[in-house]
Amino acid sequence: MSAGSPRRPAHAKNLMFFSHAAVLLALLALLTALAACGGQSDAAVDLAPFKQMVREAPCADISNRLFLIDGELVFWQREGNCADAAYTYTLYGSTPDQVLCTLYQTIGGPVEEFRDEQYRELFDTITSNLDNPDLGLGAEHTVDAVPF
Repeated sequence: MSAGSPRRPAHAKNLMFFSHAAVLLALLALLTALAACGGQSDAAVDLAPFKQMVREAPCADISNRLFLIDGELVFWQREGNCADAAYTYTLYGSTPDQVLCTLYQTIGGPVEEFRDEQYRELFDTITSNLDNPDLGLGAEHTVDAVPF
């Protein structure tokens, strides 16, 4: 210590330490709260490829809607005035390549495919409740319309 600098008492050093610790804890709490406010929406699923796919969809002049379900699944409703394939309803995992369930119209009639049976009941509920904002899933699920 130089001769001209005042000497701090020991309790002042302790107060400074606790002051810094309090600031760090407050910052940690703030960061945790901000992360929680962000929700799950984009954390588990990168929506960019889904949005691109939906924007480029043919035969979507009646309905073209995208939903994020529970921050993990994506549901796409596409309907249009077409001679064939006038509608397609698809439930995806976290990527467009991960098709879980699909229901689509063909010239021979509707076709339903379940690549993962555990989602059959959920998919049936969704496709039976397309006019409901929560797609019929109720309070136990989060359903967010995805703008594109």
